[in-house]
Amino acid sequence: MSNFTITIVGTGVIGTSLGLALKQQKDPPRLLGHDKDLDRAKTALKLGAFDKTEWNLVNACEPADLIILALPLSGIRPTLAAIAPYLKPGVVISDTARSKAPVLAWAAELLPPHAHFVGGDPLVQPAGSEQSQAAAALFHNRLYCLTPAPNAEETAVQLMVSVISMLGAKPFFLDAAEHDGLVAAVETLPSVLGIALLQTVAGQPTWREMRKLAGGLFDQTSSGASGDPDSLQAALLAQRSALLHWLDRYLAHLQELRALLNADEGSHETLLQKLDQAIVERHNWLVDYRQGHFDDPELAPPAIERPGLMRQLIGFGGGAKKQGGRGAEEQRRRK
Repeated sequence: MSNFTITIVGTGVIGTSLGLALKQQKDPPRLLGHDKDLDRAKTALKLGAFDKTEWNLVNACEPADLIILALPLSGIRPTLAAIAPYLKPGVVISDTARSKAPVLAWAAELLPPHAHFVGGDPLVQPAGSEQSQAAAALFHNRLYCLTPAPNAEETAVQLMVSVISMLGAKPFFLDAAEHDGLVAAVETLPSVLGIALLQTVAGQPTWREMRKLAGGLFDQTSSGASGDPDSLQAALLAQRSALLHWLDRYLAHLQELRALLNADEGSHETLLQKLDQAIVERHNWLVDYRQGHFDDPELAPPAIERPGLMRQLIGFGGGAKKQGGRGAEEQRRRK
């Protein structure tokens, strides 16, 4: 095992999967985990995702060369604020949140100049949200989006590219604002639709009987109304501008479908064409998604020799003196 230390804050399905995937390397980095839910952290350790878990956030992050915040959006700002005084020089910090612009703004506000932030968004779909669904193969042949901060050193970006390669994923670079605008359409908008669906049917007098007939399609469509409401609210508000744009477009298509349903028989062919187009588009996307065929040659980063890069990066902030001294110890006692 190398002396390079990676700390993953948050040991849910994504954080535990990251640990499991990195532990599969021939010479894996030293992996530390932290979660405010101590039972979840212990389970991740038993699953073999980490070499050690720390109950104290500062203890977990202070020795790290790379910190990945596998947290919901609502948990990232307070975590950055808590660890900022105790980061070693040259540390690289990333995250896994679906909204990138607010995270980059928090990083610019809170992190010291010697820390390098590279936003991340693994474009994966776990089998479920439970920790038991964590898997080392979750990232294999999937895209992993990176949104580096403007002041992030190239070495920090290359480090994240190297880690993504270790996961078996493919790096995909986007501007943070562009990322959030696109995610609003394909992730946040479906959540809003699921919420609206539940509000439509669950408030009806017939819901007691209606729910007995609901099955897989209802489950799939309404799945956006799940998880932590605070995190969901944070995501909706973070992408408010883009989300309003996509909601307007969606409502226009709903109105068009409603008009076709309400029209005479002469419009049935138009309705059929709309349905056929949607079915074909979904089929094509699903084939590409399952096979991981989203390569875009002009966006592909230069190839990096993974082992050589990792050897170089062992010294990227490694061996630096710990920050904070007595203040760090006092912070640990308070936590």
